[in-house]
Amino acid sequence: MSREKFENILKGGITRRGFFKGSALALGGLAASSILPSMTTSAGAQAVDRAGCTPLPWEAKPTAIPASEIKKTVKCDALIIGAGLAGILGSISGKEQGLKNVIVIDKNPEIAFRGAHITAFNSKVHKKRGININYRQIVREWVRWAQGRVNEDLLVSFGRKSGAAMDWMIDLVAPKGIDVDLWDEYFKGPDYTEYPVTHIFYDKNNKDDHDARGNGVLVPALFKVAQEKKVDFHFNMKAVQFIRNGNGPVTSVIAGVPGNYTKYDAGKTVIATGDYSSNKELLARYAPIGNMCDSQIYFPNKCNTGDGHIMAMQIGGAMQKVSPHACVIHLESGAMSYSFLHVNALGKRFMNEDVNTQSKSCGKLFEPKGGIAWTIYDNDGLAQVQEQIDKGMSGGLFFGQLNRYIGEKWEMNYEKELREKHIKEGKVVVANSLDELAKKMGVPADEFKKTVNRYNDLAKTGNDVDYGKRKDLIKPIAKAPFYAGKLAATLLTTSGGLHTNLNYQVLDNNDAPIENLYVIGAAAGDFFAADYPTICPGIGHGRCVTGGKLIGYILAKKSTDAVPTFNF
Repeated sequence: MSREKFENILKGGITRRGFFKGSALALGGLAASSILPSMTTSAGAQAVDRAGCTPLPWEAKPTAIPASEIKKTVKCDALIIGAGLAGILGSISGKEQGLKNVIVIDKNPEIAFRGAHITAFNSKVHKKRGININYRQIVREWVRWAQGRVNEDLLVSFGRKSGAAMDWMIDLVAPKGIDVDLWDEYFKGPDYTEYPVTHIFYDKNNKDDHDARGNGVLVPALFKVAQEKKVDFHFNMKAVQFIRNGNGPVTSVIAGVPGNYTKYDAGKTVIATGDYSSNKELLARYAPIGNMCDSQIYFPNKCNTGDGHIMAMQIGGAMQKVSPHACVIHLESGAMSYSFLHVNALGKRFMNEDVNTQSKSCGKLFEPKGGIAWTIYDNDGLAQVQEQIDKGMSGGLFFGQLNRYIGEKWEMNYEKELREKHIKEGKVVVANSLDELAKKMGVPADEFKKTVNRYNDLAKTGNDVDYGKRKDLIKPIAKAPFYAGKLAATLLTTSGGLHTNLNYQVLDNNDAPIENLYVIGAAAGDFFAADYPTICPGIGHGRCVTGGKLIGYILAKKSTDAVPTFNF
């Protein structure tokens, strides 16, 4: 790859399809790390061999900030960078374990939260509902999903401690009117099976309101708990540099803006800064598929720029040894996908639609004309979805109602209202004929009708000889009006991060811990590799909860054995 092409990639100057076109990345689907060999800079950070190129932000030691620009020095027992789910829980746990002065800083003006789904094993909610799962098998599948490119000890530790961490969090927010139940929209197909391990929190006073569910009600409640425990929050305070003398411990963090910095002298520092989905440079190096996505969603908007990752690498911290990193890529910004016929921009079917949302999102990206894809159904389509839900045959994110609890009825009216909303937004088009539908989709009508006719023939026989879809899910597309929902691969988060051990310490390239520096939540590495395992929807948030609980004990120099262990 030429220097110019690489620089254009980093600047966003190549389209997401052009990212692969004409480059070595197209040969055999090789990851960027496979063709750009790693090396170590003088700062000990991982980099790529780009002789003659402009150094990337993490490739060299940063220029020291002049003392004249540091206007204030603050001392604390523990400094947590990032006021999201992991950071807030870490601060609460630290206070509970006896730390006197815990400060949380964040570059945003407010707390950060997103999503709804949180994984935990064997929580009190599982016990209440009588859920009995082979958790050992879940971990096996998790490892298999990554083909062994993870730290299995971290996964087992999560499995054993996540239930207790979840129960602790449930008790924290219960006095705030927040309760929890298990999610029922997990994928129930035989080949991409997901498990009922996903928790959704809700406002007790508005349980039937789908908008009063998820982390949007959970995290503000946790923030109130942290404030009551006298955690000190400093917003609009961007961390910019770690202070470390040689190979010694991290002693301080400098935060703020040029000319008005604050130096935090912390006994321990925790990186809880989230992921790096909004950083095209980091994506190009560690998760190239992220730069191919149709859209990106994060809240606060695009604040996930990998600040913690970069600062840690600048002082010798290492990213996890395996790349490409996993990305959470779902269909958030497009139409509901369901399990109907999927066609590309050429009007052709291209897959077995009986898969989870992660597989659909990633698979469509490699289709012609920039990865355009549509889901096609007729007037009976939503009734077919309801039948599948009622019979427990299917499901998954963007199959139907995203926040439905176990035992809660699937609401046809809600789904119809959502479809009408998507029609107004242009995510769904509707027509009284296939010719008209093809025109609105912008696909060749003759090829599209040929595809639909072929699909209808397969539905009549109940035998999908083309792709092997379950016969119960392949239904004819024959009754007007006809619908086409545009699928949009949406980058939510990256799920790769800093090399860490069981004590959440940041490690260097020689696997040695950097004293006084820790990482939890999405910034931590070694949990995932290559692809995000939706066998446990919400496992990314789940490790935020478990890490947040355990880090308090670690910072207070107490054994995490005090946290109940589930020996699955």
